[in-house]
Amino acid sequence: MFAIDASSIDKSLPVPVGTQLHGLLNYSLSFGDIPHGTKLQSVRQLAAELGIAPMTVAHVYQQLRDAGLIEMRQGLGAFVAHRNYNIVADNAPAAALRIDIEVLLGKAERLGVPTASLVSMINAQSQLRKPKAGLNVVFVAIFEGPGYDYIEQIRPVFASGDTISLLTLDGLRADEASRQACLGADLVLTFLNREAEVREVVPDANILPLRFLPSGQTRQALAVLDPRSRVAAIAQLQDYIAVMRPSVREYAPHVSEIKVTWSAAPDIREIIAGSDAVIYATGADHIAEMVRPGIPCFEYRHAPDPASVENLLVPYLSELRQAKIAGNEPGSSEPAAGK
Repeated sequence: MFAIDASSIDKSLPVPVGTQLHGLLNYSLSFGDIPHGTKLQSVRQLAAELGIAPMTVAHVYQQLRDAGLIEMRQGLGAFVAHRNYNIVADNAPAAALRIDIEVLLGKAERLGVPTASLVSMINAQSQLRKPKAGLNVVFVAIFEGPGYDYIEQIRPVFASGDTISLLTLDGLRADEASRQACLGADLVLTFLNREAEVREVVPDANILPLRFLPSGQTRQALAVLDPRSRVAAIAQLQDYIAVMRPSVREYAPHVSEIKVTWSAAPDIREIIAGSDAVIYATGADHIAEMVRPGIPCFEYRHAPDPASVENLLVPYLSELRQAKIAGNEPGSSEPAAGK
């Protein structure tokens, strides 16, 4: 994950430095591989390094603490928080199957069967052996189009009887019916860095945040950029604008000239016209219409982290399904999990 230093904060951008810092830290903590328990810089140290007011850094740390991304320890400072997802425990019966699972995974690997496909096959086969227990799942995205793409990418790990519907965060905030849909769902999925916002709107919903990574296609497109290119990196959301430059540099360190701007900037057309390559954040698809033919132009798109899907989502779906089956059996009075 990219480092946050003095060059990360651009005071010429039409976004407050506090918003920039929050976006940078939120992105780094949510999408990076920073181990929980890692100590962050002190408020004064980070403020001095970035050339901003300590009060601004302290406010950002408070926001990240409230979002559950960091924890403040009295007299010690700020630390990366441990993410507790309440996933099914590693009990003895499950542990007894580990060797069999390893054998099956090895055989699938030799046959060229992807892990996600294997999980889907197991889910499908299990549905033939026991009562149906379709889950009602809601995915809360920021933008509708990409949201449907993300659903399709994780759909292989769901059973045929499951339903997965899409809601946007803006729609969730504005529409009572959308909020009720989340409260009535067995599970609400969203992005790790948007969990706090979703939980604020529907605190009683059963929410599971997933980690996302820059997609392979995005990384490949960045890697082959001409090092002499004048790159325009364009964001759609305020809290993402400061992330664009370090995100591009992470996979295109050979490119030195990167101009970051906002999709609604008054000089956006001039910036695009003077660029040799244009990269736009998800949600700013209209930018592609402004780029002249022959100029490399692509979206900085993320994709679900396979490890998050396989190690987090799959076992939790199994736990929810088993609890729902138990709750639907005659004579059972136990409520389904996640309600």
